[in-house]
Amino acid sequence: MTDDLTQARIGENQSTFREANENIRSAATKIGVDGQVPFVCECAEPTCTQIVRLELAEYAAIREHPRRFFNALGHEELSVRAGAGRVLERRDGYVLVEKTGIAGEIAEQEARDGRASASRREERSRLP
Repeated sequence: MTDDLTQARIGENQSTFREANENIRSAATKIGVDGQVPFVCECAEPTCTQIVRLELAEYAAIREHPRRFFNALGHEELSVRAGAGRVLERRDGYVLVEKTGIAGEIAEQEARDGRASASRREERSRLP
């Protein structure tokens, strides 16, 4: 039960970072940022403030997969140890982690909920 609880917390923590990064992406897109954008590390540590710089296209490619998160180098260990994630790839400046088990299910649900919320916000913005 503790493992399930830990994985659930990890999934929720990382989804919170994802939401913050979606706001960063939105702002960067609005003002036409060219080049790397500073995003917040999406690791399992709720107090992490490490910055990971990504191109907007690179960020979007990660976002296409709701179970995928980017972590600053070395920040993937908590998820991996808890059985909540596995390393897919080590890249320049970050590690690509895929959420597994309960953490992965939470990530998928949060992504679905987030897309629905974004769609509703967009619809409301078009109202007179």
